[in-house]
Amino acid sequence: KRRAKKLQATPKWSTKEMFEEIQEFYTLAKELSWLSESPLEVDHIVPLQGENVSGLHVPWNLQILPQSMNCSKGNRMEG
Repeated sequence: KRRAKKLQATPKWSTKEMFEEIQEFYTLAKELSWLSESPLEVDHIVPLQGENVSGLHVPWNLQILPQSMNCSKGNRMEG
């Protein structure tokens, strides 16, 4: 279900460069995890399945967070 939602949130106008940038977020999170006390995850700033708004699966909607912060954030936007 989550994978399907991510595919639906990926705009048709996405470019190869955007896909590469997205992949870089996931690679960087994995590489930096060894420096962190908690595993790192890629988070959508505006959630894909938000209560009032749904974000897109695009590079400018991604951030790297510790797993604990990402889990506590849930499907909400911070701030």
